[in-house]
Amino acid sequence: MTVVGYTLSVPDNGTFMFRQKPDLKRCEACGYLLKSLPHNPEYQRRKREVDHKLDGYFVRGADLSSTYDGYLIASRRFKDFCLAQGYAGLMFREFINDRANFDFIATRKVKFDAARRGTTFERLCRTCKNYESVVGATPSYLLRSSPLRDGFYRSDLSFGSGDRKSPIIVVGCETKSRLQSLKIKGLTFEEAYGLPLTERLTPKDKP
Repeated sequence: MTVVGYTLSVPDNGTFMFRQKPDLKRCEACGYLLKSLPHNPEYQRRKREVDHKLDGYFVRGADLSSTYDGYLIASRRFKDFCLAQGYAGLMFREFINDRANFDFIATRKVKFDAARRGTTFERLCRTCKNYESVVGATPSYLLRSSPLRDGFYRSDLSFGSGDRKSPIIVVGCETKSRLQSLKIKGLTFEEAYGLPLTERLTPKDKP
């Protein structure tokens, strides 16, 4: 199989972006959020909040980590690295009382091959057309034949359940090398596969 990029896995940081259900617009039928990854400017990354039902793995001082509810929190070092490289399509949303960390979002999308991965979609809401759960993100298969260019991307699908759904982050091969060489802390990479030779897209797919 052809490797076209790498997915990023990051440690939990033991916090919630929204500790309680956020008072945001929800579907009247299923009750889940209508907007993906809303921002909480009041968030602060402070003392680790251990939740045994959600606890994953922890890396002290990670430059990129995840809240229990699926938001990526970037350090200033990670932000400075991305800005220095001039990567397009990135957002670093600020917090009022935490100037050292940022709510990180990649806006450029790459199509995920749910059929080839065997991703399962559970409990479709006929009102908002969202699923209660989307399961099966890794190993990742993308609907493209060419390697991703240097930079960060998000899958066009969000994975997880309920309000805790988020896209996977994928980087180009060159991006992976840059991150590793600068020892950006807390990142784990896994190969993302493109289309088999017999299924190559034409014309050449981008980005």
